[in-house]
Amino acid sequence: MTTATTTTVHLARLTLNPRSRHVHNDLRDHTALHRRVSALFPDQTGTSPRTTHNILYRLEREPTGPQLLIQSTDITINRNALPANYTATDIEYRELNPLLHWATPGRTIRYRIDANPLKTEFIPGRRGRRIPLTGETALTWWERKATHAGLTPHLILDTPQPPVHATRGNKKHAHLNVTRFDGIATITDTNALHQAITTGIGQGRAYGLGLLSIAPHHEQ
Repeated sequence: MTTATTTTVHLARLTLNPRSRHVHNDLRDHTALHRRVSALFPDQTGTSPRTTHNILYRLEREPTGPQLLIQSTDITINRNALPANYTATDIEYRELNPLLHWATPGRTIRYRIDANPLKTEFIPGRRGRRIPLTGETALTWWERKATHAGLTPHLILDTPQPPVHATRGNKKHAHLNVTRFDGIATITDTNALHQAITTGIGQGRAYGLGLLSIAPHHEQ
């Protein structure tokens, strides 16, 4: 997607029920959480609903309990596919198109993203090896990604998050380091920003990473 008008971007906010057995199982294994999110979209969208509808999600660990943000294009989640008592309150729904129309060059925004900063180290005669980044190298990684996403960051707060543990196939395990980037930025390229918001940034999008959230920034 290159403009905010070509499709509808939906966001659902689920406040998870901490007493639900299904919630506990999903939060323990990101593979289970990935399957839970995927099951909220129809099978007839093809072999990869996540790609067809640009499904992205992020887990927010609030003091009042965990919340799950799920973003998609064209269709929103099917709440009837959730187990009984999976959520503690009614699901909140929002269309993001008005925000995307507002987000033009020169606007100042607040942003948040959970990401897996990496660099690839190439060794002659061998496959490239992905190396996790932390500290200053992670900040440099985000500054580069933000620029490609049509943003000029003015403030970057980096906070390590619990790592993602997931299972790929029967025995292969994935371990992804996660950094949350919060801050303030100025929009420089509308199309690049819309693309980044819709399709996500970086690795690990199947496991709850890469969802870029923005909101207007108002000076205090």
